[in-house]
Amino acid sequence: MTHYENNTIVLAKHPEGPLQLSDFRNQTTSVRALEPGEFLIANQWLSLDPYIRSRLNYSTDYVSSVQCGDVIAGETVGVVVASRNPNFNKGDKVFAYSGWQQYHISNERDFIVHTLPQVDLPDTVFLNTVGTPGRTAYFGMTRIAKPQAGETLVVSAASGAVGSTVGQIGKMAGCRVVGIAGSEKKCRYVVDELGFDICINYHDSDFKHQLRRACPAGVDIYFENVGGRISVLVAQLLNDGARVPVCGNAANYDRASEIAASSPADFFSSLPNPPANRFFLVTEWFKDYPESDAWLINALRDGKLKYRETIVDGLEKAPQAFIDLLNARHFGKQIVKIK
Repeated sequence: MTHYENNTIVLAKHPEGPLQLSDFRNQTTSVRALEPGEFLIANQWLSLDPYIRSRLNYSTDYVSSVQCGDVIAGETVGVVVASRNPNFNKGDKVFAYSGWQQYHISNERDFIVHTLPQVDLPDTVFLNTVGTPGRTAYFGMTRIAKPQAGETLVVSAASGAVGSTVGQIGKMAGCRVVGIAGSEKKCRYVVDELGFDICINYHDSDFKHQLRRACPAGVDIYFENVGGRISVLVAQLLNDGARVPVCGNAANYDRASEIAASSPADFFSSLPNPPANRFFLVTEWFKDYPESDAWLINALRDGKLKYRETIVDGLEKAPQAFIDLLNARHFGKQIVKIK
């Protein structure tokens, strides 16, 4: 096998409060020889996802933490450059949970690894609308929210990879869709390009009043991505029979070394008239991924789903790009192009 030097980004220390560049460290190691059943992936694209932030803390309440010295977790798309596995051939494009690194030795026992379907879509879409963000939106809506025509759906982080897909699925179901985003530019995109009925900038001084005006009939579904103040204000508008899929708690990830990603569900459950709500992980429906992937691919091909990406060039820029993502300085899905 050709000799390969693997560029990686590892966790230097567990962050205390807001994430810093000093919490990461670049590292180079030699790739060892393959054993029978293994194959080597040269990663080309890396997904940056907010949920990884909680895994960098000393402890989390629902998944294992990344330990100091470990490669940062993350999903990738790459190409097989060497193989001792008859089911993965040199040149195959593959999705894997490789982490923040240039090369990854994989085998069929990996948590998630599969060849990409041969469809006329960009490879990056398998880290976006036909990847974890799209599946999260699909299962959160179809399994928990169960939207009905005429209902009001509110989506936080509406211009992001998950939120943008949630809102478009809601429109397909006949809902009135109200987005919440962090800039006027993002709000215009959500309404003008994605087709939401309205989008509100949560930085506006009269955000609370705008939200009430946008939901004259109350809120039937709130798709929770951020937690914090927005959750409190939406909770005041929830109708009887409302549903709240809890996807994340992004507003609080940086506030302490041990943050429960599921804490918005605790908040909604504590209300005097609590909505049907629960924190969920997309892997709960792992066996149903073929169903979601087929639906999402068809929706993209038919022009029913649109998406936007922010591409950062170079693995070494991943830490800053991740910090930018957590501070909403991105647009759509944040992806790193690995040189």
